[in-house]
Amino acid sequence: MLKIIVNARKLLPWAVGAFIIVFLIGAGFTSASTPFPPLGKARSHALAEDGKLGNIQNATLGFEKIFVISLPSRSDHRDAVVLASHLTCLAVDIVDGITHVDDKAQPPGAEKFTTTGALGAWRAHMNTLQTIVKHNTTSALIMEDDTDWDIRIKSQMQNFARASRLLLQPISGTAATYLDPTILHPEEALIQGAQTFDIAHSAVPQATSSPYGDVHRWDLLWLGHCGASLPRAENHLPLGRVSISADETVPEKQHIDPQLGDQQLIQQYSDHTRVVSRAYMNTCSLAYAVSLQGARRILYELAIRKIDKAMDLSLQDMCDGVNDRPGLTCLSVLPQLFQQHRPIARESSFSDIDKRQDGADMAEEKYNNIAFSRNIRWSTRGNLRQLVYGDTNYTDLFPDGMPKPDLVG
Repeated sequence: MLKIIVNARKLLPWAVGAFIIVFLIGAGFTSASTPFPPLGKARSHALAEDGKLGNIQNATLGFEKIFVISLPSRSDHRDAVVLASHLTCLAVDIVDGITHVDDKAQPPGAEKFTTTGALGAWRAHMNTLQTIVKHNTTSALIMEDDTDWDIRIKSQMQNFARASRLLLQPISGTAATYLDPTILHPEEALIQGAQTFDIAHSAVPQATSSPYGDVHRWDLLWLGHCGASLPRAENHLPLGRVSISADETVPEKQHIDPQLGDQQLIQQYSDHTRVVSRAYMNTCSLAYAVSLQGARRILYELAIRKIDKAMDLSLQDMCDGVNDRPGLTCLSVLPQLFQQHRPIARESSFSDIDKRQDGADMAEEKYNNIAFSRNIRWSTRGNLRQLVYGDTNYTDLFPDGMPKPDLVG
C-alpha cells in the first residue's frame, strides 16, 4: 500500500501538468507566435445570449467547411490564401481548379462558352458543390484563391449573421410572419417600398441550425462579389434591408467602389454603413456560402440541366429568378466582405479566365504598383507582413478624410 501511495505522489505533478495543458487548450490558449488579430471597431453586439453567433469565431466562420478553389499551377495564389487563412485563424480545404472539361461531360448549353478558362472555372465550382452534396455538408463557404478579407472578418460575419436573421427568420411567436412583409407578398413592394431595419432589432428568435438563419430558410449567401445592386420594387424580390451603421470596417463613401453594381448604397446611406439585403444582379463568384439544399439545387441546375453562361451569371439568374431559372433564397451584402486582391504584378496575372494572348508584348502590359482590395480597409493580404511579424500597425488603404487612391485592374 505504501508503495502505491509513493508512486501516486510521484505521478501527481505529471497529472496536474497534463490537466493544465488540457484546460488551456480547451480554453483556446495558444502560443504567442500564433497571431490573433483584434476585432477592431466593427460595431459589436453582446454574444452571451446567443451561442450560435459565438460559433462564427470558430475556424470555419460558423459553416461546416470552407473550400478554396485554386489551380495547382498558381502556387502564388495558394501560398497567399493559405497564409492569409492561417493568420486569421481560418481552416480551408483546397479544391483543385480545372483547365479541361471533356466534351462528353458538358451539359446542354456549354457550347456557348467562349473560353476554356470560363468552362474550367464552372466545372471547379461544380466539383466543390458535388463534394458538399456527397458528404452531406450542412453549409459551406466557397472562395476563389485570389480572394481577400479584412483581418476583422469574424466580427464582421457576426454582424452579417445578425442582419441575415432579420431577413430570414419569422417574428418571435409566429410561424410565418416576417419583419419584411414583402417576403411573402412581393407585390406589396410597389406600395410600401424598401424598408431598412437596424441590426439591433430583436424581433426574431435565435436560429437553431446555423448562425446565419436556419439552413432550410436560405440557399446562398453571396458574401464576395465585384458588384451588386439593392433590389427595387419592379424586380419582384423581397425588398427588406438591414443596416449595420457606425461600422468602422467600412470605408467612407468617397472610397466605396460599386464596380458593376449600382449607387444606392452611396446615395441612400451614411458613411461607415454596411447593408444586407436579398441578392440582386451580383457578379463574380468570389465568395459565397451555400446550404446543403442550395448546393443540391445549384448542382442540378448548372451541372445537369443546362449551363449557357458564365458561372457567376448563372448564379445571378438563379438568385434573381430569371431566364428560365427557379429563384433561390439568396442574401448579399454591400460593400462586400470578401473581395479580389490585386497584388503588385502584371495585370495579365490577375485572371486565369481571361489570359493574355500568346505573342502579346509583355512590355506593353500594364503593371500594378499598389497592392489593394477594393472596399476592404484592413486587408489581410495587404497586411501579411504585419501579421507574420506581430506588428499591429496595420495598413489602411482607405483612411477617413483622405482622397480616393488611384487604383487600376
